[in-house]
Amino acid sequence: MVTMSAFCMDLMEVTVAAYRGCTAPGCTTPSTGVYCNWGVTGRDNHPINCVDWNQSRAYCQSRGGDLPTEAQWEYAARGSDVANHIYPWGNAAPAFQLCCRGEVPPRTSTCPVQSYPSGNSPFGLFDMAGNVWEWTLDFPASYTTVAAVDPTGPSSGANRVFRGGSWSDTSATVVRAASRYDNTPSLRHYSIGFRCARGAM
Repeated sequence: MVTMSAFCMDLMEVTVAAYRGCTAPGCTTPSTGVYCNWGVTGRDNHPINCVDWNQSRAYCQSRGGDLPTEAQWEYAARGSDVANHIYPWGNAAPAFQLCCRGEVPPRTSTCPVQSYPSGNSPFGLFDMAGNVWEWTLDFPASYTTVAAVDPTGPSSGANRVFRGGSWSDTSATVVRAASRYDNTPSLRHYSIGFRCARGAM
């Protein structure tokens, strides 16, 4: 019951190297520490994590875009055939389609972006499940029960929504394309990163 206008979205999550190249005032230094990728040798092609919502949005706006709305994010993850896409790759249970702790031996960090092409969304986007959760633009709210065009969250709130699951998750439930969680926009966590969106070119 949702109609989306055309838009563009990053093929992959924003990497450590890409974030380092941002000179906008809001692209401040990410947090460091256990499981954070910033300042870790060999992690340039891993998703940037340990960044909050404001840092993520500043990066996207510096590129002429923004964080995706929840509706944009879910459409990019599932496509229009939602009945056949519980996960970005389809309805098959998660196995080797994503970077997550369910692997054997258990994963202890993020993965380089584009490492799991078998988990791509219908549009060819990488890591829409696993690797890092991704900040979205919206405040959380219940889904609308009426038809909508380009829906967004409420105009105010305390938290912001993130989607997609992460490398540290083991449950198939949290990596569903419809799963959604929220937290304070100042949160910097090793399981959360982002990608950007913008209007159609």
